[in-house]
Amino acid sequence: MRIIIADDHMIFREGLKLLLGQCPECRIVAETGTAETLKALVREHGPELLILDYNMPGGDVGETLAYLKQRHPELRVLMLTAERSGALLKHLADSGADGIFLKEGSAEALLAAVRTVGGGGRLIPNNVRERIDQADLNLTAREFQVLHLICAGWANPAIAERFALSTRTVDKHRENILRKLGVNNVVQLIRKVEALGLFESLPES
Repeated sequence: MRIIIADDHMIFREGLKLLLGQCPECRIVAETGTAETLKALVREHGPELLILDYNMPGGDVGETLAYLKQRHPELRVLMLTAERSGALLKHLADSGADGIFLKEGSAEALLAAVRTVGGGGRLIPNNVRERIDQADLNLTAREFQVLHLICAGWANPAIAERFALSTRTVDKHRENILRKLGVNNVVQLIRKVEALGLFESLPES
């Protein structure tokens, strides 16, 4: 598997090369620290996998990603980012990333992600998917947390205690959630959440 590494931190690139040394099928054909050189490198080396950091100088990485996927549809792209914004993660997914990996993850998880995405799979971890769903629904981070507990059957007083909020504030969050999801009551809300597949697991009430 031919790989290009694109990250502006040399020490991270060196560490990633050491990690990929544990992957017999992985072969690094090029590396770069700027987004502006990516198009030429991909054209020259024809990689099967691009490991791309979001925060790189030299241009909009999201636009570069979309361009590369359009011109090289066979190219697999694993995005690395330390950013946790739902809107940003959604932007990366919409731009064509085949996998998104938060840099807070372990080396073992990153190596597994490389193999999954490089092998043709798609990788959107649960913590990333929840943030993308939050951005899709236009919910605030707190509203998304409250939604999670409502679906688990938590009553407003318990939710208020969990987040150190007043019950009045939780009531307002509940009203906003119902309005944004276009439903009238909790029964309809839970049905919609189930249909959307938002949560794979729910906390005990």
